Amino acid sequence: MKLFPIPQVFSRRGTSNRWLCWLGHDVAGEVGRVTDRIEHRVLYRDARFYASFPSVATRADGSSLLAFRRARDHRWLLGSGVDHVDHLDSRSQTVLLTLDHDGMPVGEPVGLPPDPQAADQDASLLVLRDGRILLAGFCWYPVPAAVGVALGAAGIGLTSSPQKTGDLYLFWGGYTRHSDDGGRSWSPHAFLPALPDHPDILPGQRPFHGGAVRGRAVETADGTILLTGYTHHPTGGAYASHLFASTDRGESWERRAVIAHDPEGKAGFCETALYLDGRGVLTAFHRTTGLDDHLATSRSDDQGHSWQPWRRHAVIGHPYDPCPLPDGRLLLCGGYRHKPYGLRARVYDPLTQSPDDAPEILLRDDGPSPDLGYPWATVLPDGRALVCAYIANADGRRGIEASLFRA
Repeated sequence: MKLFPIPQVFSRRGTSNRWLCWLGHDVAGEVGRVTDRIEHRVLYRDARFYASFPSVATRADGSSLLAFRRARDHRWLLGSGVDHVDHLDSRSQTVLLTLDHDGMPVGEPVGLPPDPQAADQDASLLVLRDGRILLAGFCWYPVPAAVGVALGAAGIGLTSSPQKTGDLYLFWGGYTRHSDDGGRSWSPHAFLPALPDHPDILPGQRPFHGGAVRGRAVETADGTILLTGYTHHPTGGAYASHLFASTDRGESWERRAVIAHDPEGKAGFCETALYLDGRGVLTAFHRTTGLDDHLATSRSDDQGHSWQPWRRHAVIGHPYDPCPLPDGRLLLCGGYRHKPYGLRARVYDPLTQSPDDAPEILLRDDGPSPDLGYPWATVLPDGRALVCAYIANADGRRGIEASLFRA
């Protein structure tokens, strides 16, 4: 569960206006380093849907695959005046959209079949070296309000409220699935192993599978895939970040270690993204709670079997995506849910610098509300960075937009 106007619109290549619009602007140097130009595009927006939490990955042929969560936005039924849109919906699903070599949408968005019992939340993509595409996420199991009340009385934890969402929800676990044909077909949901020392979701019937999954995974030199999940730690109650490993291309997983947690329960670590440098050093970038929205990182020198104590940084925002650039630098993007709302980034040499050493780049500051962000970046064939995020337009409709620039 989430912790909680464009002057010219036109279309080309037969694409509808809800998918494609852009404006370019120069970036002022008040916040940080000046880039030569940033171009913004709308990749997907539909008044009947709440589109959010994107992930994007470039395939071997130079095209990119965009994945995002899409759920109903009931406000269109009543017109204007209804502001609330919840991050839980019984019909939320993962949607895929192909982008061409220039980052333009191609064809229609495709909704993936959700888990038979639960609603899909978020999507995190990774293209393996052999071309397999890994998709990770997590699920919520919707239950009617009356059933939720009975479960709550039995000590089962649920979230949300019938007044907001019409249902109550059980966390149903983190999962992965994969595609070996470029994203045309996908394996069924395969849920992550149960977290040790965590109570079952349903005692004796459903273990606590993995935790919520959101954040970039990595593939090591020997083909091991490393993926993160998070949930409340049984001691202290704050969020703890966990590492999972697969040595068979995502067919099966094991819990490897706790990446970060605060035994005192004051700081929480969640929505963790990973970066593996050329030396084999693994860095985890955490969204935090209890640290005034500051970035925290953790470091491992043994592929995540053990972790050094977490470190707080001066960087503010959440969550973060560390995108490797072709020249060895790292593009670190984050949502900025403080006025002025928007997206910010830093580019630095991870072998010699920390995120604090790099000036801040203002990607955009035109968000109408703090309900935005979750950036995820990739590099296009021409070397430009494409940063996808969700943001509302002037009418409050959330959609997926992209910012393109040369880092």
